[in-house]
Amino acid sequence: MSGESEISPISPVSPAGAGKLRAYVKQHAIEPLLAEALKAACDTGASDPVSFIGNFMLKKAAQACKERRLSKEAVAESEYLRTTALGIASQRTCWLLFFMFGLLLTANVLHKFEALLERELELAFFVPLLIGAGGNSGGQTVSTVIRALGSGSVKLSDAPRIIAKEGLSGLLQAFVLVLVLAPSLRLVMDISEDVTVVVCLTLLGLGFGANSLASALTFFVAWMGKDPAVIVGPLMTTSVDSIGLMSYLAIATLYISSPGGPDDVNALGPACKRNWHGVCIPANEMTPFCKGNVFSSCKPVV
Repeated sequence: MSGESEISPISPVSPAGAGKLRAYVKQHAIEPLLAEALKAACDTGASDPVSFIGNFMLKKAAQACKERRLSKEAVAESEYLRTTALGIASQRTCWLLFFMFGLLLTANVLHKFEALLERELELAFFVPLLIGAGGNSGGQTVSTVIRALGSGSVKLSDAPRIIAKEGLSGLLQAFVLVLVLAPSLRLVMDISEDVTVVVCLTLLGLGFGANSLASALTFFVAWMGKDPAVIVGPLMTTSVDSIGLMSYLAIATLYISSPGGPDDVNALGPACKRNWHGVCIPANEMTPFCKGNVFSSCKPVV
């Protein structure tokens, strides 16, 4: 009839499909849950039994997932309590030896740039500041990503997006630090403009690099099936120390011009400068003595 809508017949389920469905229902214990949901719908007199049953089963599934996660955490905690001090040491010592040889690279970098550090002593003042800032920023990222992976809110497939976001976050954090640090170096510590620029440029690079590296290492170690909490922190710190120091001194080499001959007075730079605690000292070998205090200018003794 033209006035009536035509109802399409329901396509029958194949025997193979029905068998798979029965196996799935049996494997995941859906029948008892469905029976419980039907009983609850009847007891409460739900006006929309289909929606009630669907919401009921979703809540039960979420509760089961939470209980399973708490059970895994309890098992991990009990395993840690059962592990002896010798067992813990044996698990960590190999990694610490590996990281120690990585830190030897830092000493080698300082040795390679010994001439630059002798010429620009102020550069050495900020080595702990830079590697510490990079390690702190990367450490925050490691903790955040490990917690997100452990809670299940982040998956390994989210790695590219998380790494990009953490890198941008580190760059923004470093920019704020530079805004505070640069005036302090110039106005309070009277550090030269060249060294101030080098420190600030390195800090920006470290902010981006430390966060990106920390998040990438966390995902990589998790993908390998290892424990990120044991490996990533020291590995990130060792990498940031070595790469950060190398970048710092490389930027200093490119930015600060090398001095000229002994007769080139302009190439020697300023005659006097203040050290990190404000004492007026000679800035080059051509200036024998300098005078000045916190209330007067720092200048050579004529």
